[in-house]
Amino acid sequence: MPFEENFSVALRSAADQAPGPDVVALAKSGARREQKRRRRRAAVLAGAAVVAAAALAFSGVPVLRGDPVVAAQPWPAVSGEYMRDTLLALLPSGRTTTALGFTGSESNVKSAPSAVVGIETALGGGQITLTVDRLAVPLTDSAFGTRCQDPFERATESCSRTVRPDGAVLMVNVLSPEQQGMSKTMVVAYTRPDGRQVRLSTYNPDGRPEPPITAEQATAVVLSNAWDAAFEGVRVTNAPRPGVPTPDASSLLGTATGLLPAGAVAEPGDGPVTPGSTRLRITFEGRTSWLSVTVEPRWQQGAHDDPRGVFESGHGPELSHSADGTAVVAITERESKTTDGPIVQWGADALHPNGTRVTVTEWNGPDGRTFLPGTPALDLDRLNALASAPAWRT
Repeated sequence: MPFEENFSVALRSAADQAPGPDVVALAKSGARREQKRRRRRAAVLAGAAVVAAAALAFSGVPVLRGDPVVAAQPWPAVSGEYMRDTLLALLPSGRTTTALGFTGSESNVKSAPSAVVGIETALGGGQITLTVDRLAVPLTDSAFGTRCQDPFERATESCSRTVRPDGAVLMVNVLSPEQQGMSKTMVVAYTRPDGRQVRLSTYNPDGRPEPPITAEQATAVVLSNAWDAAFEGVRVTNAPRPGVPTPDASSLLGTATGLLPAGAVAEPGDGPVTPGSTRLRITFEGRTSWLSVTVEPRWQQGAHDDPRGVFESGHGPELSHSADGTAVVAITERESKTTDGPIVQWGADALHPNGTRVTVTEWNGPDGRTFLPGTPALDLDRLNALASAPAWRT
């Protein structure tokens, strides 16, 4: 996963009580000092970015669902050292094992100002990562970092979503361990109405059950006004394109249901879904499976000169074309990375002539995180026909 995506994924967790005015003043003073020295540190922080990316690649922090993450303009006024020192100043006392901070402008990587800290506290040890970003406005209910993780896709211990009087959104999401012996993950994000967002996560890679800080401590970190200086110069660079709305989940559900083979029975899934997606449980010829459908209008148009070439590259016999020119890729995923494991996911990925991309995924299991072998309700031919149906074109 690219460095910037790791940081967008790793975002939230941290500290105890709100910092006093002395901490904020120290942070602002540090910002002015760091801005003067940023050029001399560019080469050093470029190396630090590589180290941090490697650490995050194994952090186990989950992907947050929501509208696409908005990449920040990588020309912030503060340095990586400022991000690192400010996060350390806001955390409770403890032994620091790792402390890195950097920005896209200093690492030649398009990323927002970020910091990652390894710390041992009275609660235990773990990793804490913080990122600041600007999201496109006006914010939607599904904006990245403002909605709870879907329990269907990730086991959740608790989640609270609070809309403050000024319209800002505070989300605190505690995710259960994905496997025995792993740690829970706490994700905290504070998003202001103008799109400024501070995201923080904490995770214990050693498998101890509790993160190194509490939810109250983490909330105090993201609410601190010490981060205000970090937003200077950070701008939204990939705001939603005008005229390309995200398809409504209910309309997608209706289209998917209408395209099922005769005799199939469909039940809509409960709970929130990723924007532009829908899911349903289908029963056909005595077999029951889950089906997820995601529709992206005008996929990659404007981002690449040849979206079709990007879509079709690297595929072999699993790539086919329908009579109207739709490119379809058949998908199978095995239980393990070995070639002899049982297949547990089936799907089809289609790029239509008008640029609409439709991805259909099918699996057996009680939820969106359990994949069991067995014959699915719809075979690959029916999945290909479903994904390439003209009814999806917008």
